[in-house]
Amino acid sequence: MRRSLSLVFLLLVAACSDLSPSAGSPISADVPAGDEALVVHVSDGDSLIVEIDGTERRVRLIGINAPETDECFGEESSERLESLLLDRQVTLVADLEPEDQYGRLLRYVFLDGSLINEELAAGGYAMARSYEPNTARQSALRAAEEEARTAELGLWAKSACAAESDLTIDHVEADAPGPDDENLNGEWIRIKNDGDDPQTLDGWSIRDAESVNRFEFPDGIRLEAGDDLTVFTGCGDATASGIFWCSPGPVWNNRGDVAFLLDPGGKIADRFDY
Repeated sequence: MRRSLSLVFLLLVAACSDLSPSAGSPISADVPAGDEALVVHVSDGDSLIVEIDGTERRVRLIGINAPETDECFGEESSERLESLLLDRQVTLVADLEPEDQYGRLLRYVFLDGSLINEELAAGGYAMARSYEPNTARQSALRAAEEEARTAELGLWAKSACAAESDLTIDHVEADAPGPDDENLNGEWIRIKNDGDDPQTLDGWSIRDAESVNRFEFPDGIRLEAGDDLTVFTGCGDATASGIFWCSPGPVWNNRGDVAFLLDPGGKIADRFDY
């Protein structure tokens, strides 16, 4: 009798082992409670339109930022999200804020137990981006992006959006003294030529994480080796070391943002996270 019980126990262990994930296979995370929705349209690499109980709603995937469709790797990001989610049933999970200022639902999107926000970052189809105070999963998203950058996947591949240049973002001063909207020139970004040769800025641009704010350098600016140039957010008279965005309002988010320096082809020459 004891031999029979032992045999049954071993068979049960073997059966359970066959059902467990094999080494190297993805393990789906537990899906929190959320709203079930049907994805009816993919707008770009981080935005959807879903149907919930017969009503269509716009959704912004939080914790990530994908390139716009007219930017480097934007089409690839949009196509990837579409291939994953279009006409699929998903679970939408909120963080602290249910909507943004545009009325879009701010959500983590789960499909078959997998967090799509994280999958996009891990594949190099989007960058990790904090949207305070919605940061419950930000550490995992940043780790996913870092793996993609290290492996040079997606937009981080040298053949994709990474530009080789000696021009760098030296600093971003996001929090101007006093109210930001009353002291626009207290907010600025500094570009530096870290190379040994002069660099022109014809066709170059800078933008924030959302691509809402974008500045194109005027033609004719030349940075000698070791020189830097400050771009002030407000208006003013240009000098050899400073020029002016003349933005109608603040550009850089005090709670955290990402600044990108783009070459004339739209490739990322440098980024500055704060």
